[in-house]
Amino acid sequence: MRNILAFLCLFIFTLSIPAQETIVPIVHNITLLGGAQNGKWITAEKTAESLKDKTEFNIINFDGVEKNTVFGTKGERQGVCLENPVIRLPEMETENADDNVRFALGANAKWNPLPRIPKAISLTDKIYSKAVADFLKTKGIAKTKIVITQIYQIDLEGDGQNEVIIAGNYYKKGESEIQNVGDYSFVLLRKIVKGKAQNILIEGEFFTSKLVKSGDFNPPTNREISAIADLNGDGKMEFVMWEIYYEGNRSVVFEMKNGKPVKVLESECYV
Repeated sequence: MRNILAFLCLFIFTLSIPAQETIVPIVHNITLLGGAQNGKWITAEKTAESLKDKTEFNIINFDGVEKNTVFGTKGERQGVCLENPVIRLPEMETENADDNVRFALGANAKWNPLPRIPKAISLTDKIYSKAVADFLKTKGIAKTKIVITQIYQIDLEGDGQNEVIIAGNYYKKGESEIQNVGDYSFVLLRKIVKGKAQNILIEGEFFTSKLVKSGDFNPPTNREISAIADLNGDGKMEFVMWEIYYEGNRSVVFEMKNGKPVKVLESECYV
């Protein structure tokens, strides 16, 4: 009964969303990831074409939407990443900028981008430390240091059931050195399916003895969640994964479809 009521509420909420006449731009750091219009995802190129030289944005962090809007300006595309449209927001580029302030949504959005606020969970929570240890075993890593860098609890689908997003990153010698057995980087979604917790790997790397001996892998990568918000006005919450290594980065937007995360927008810049 609860699921039926949640579905009906979500259906009614979706119907009540005003028509979005203009494309709502989505920016991570200085990169225009794309946009949204009437629940649909728009490519970065098409979104860029629709924008004026100066556009008003709302800064989004894990605590909510910043009270004051800011203006972003179109910038020159960077040398090795000419395919990525650039939007510059001073609030994201100053030395004193909050590390969490890296994400912005066009102020022209006619919906509330944070209908639900993510809850940060202690990084030393014993339940999730054990869950991560058990998960790593399924990836061939039985003994290693458990380093969880982010845990957020949030009802992504608006069905009354919370999911948990976990990011973990551990490199014994650091992110500028060669990987060792037991190193890892991942983003994991935990959700209840038929009354049981299920792990869904978003993306990750797991350095077993076999992989390390092969030497066939890229430099160390760090993965984290940069934002959790309703980015297209459908009442569901999307999340943004940021992947960084010393010569590049990648941003990916995931939305939930049929209970599973699906990639809908992506931008990368590698040397």
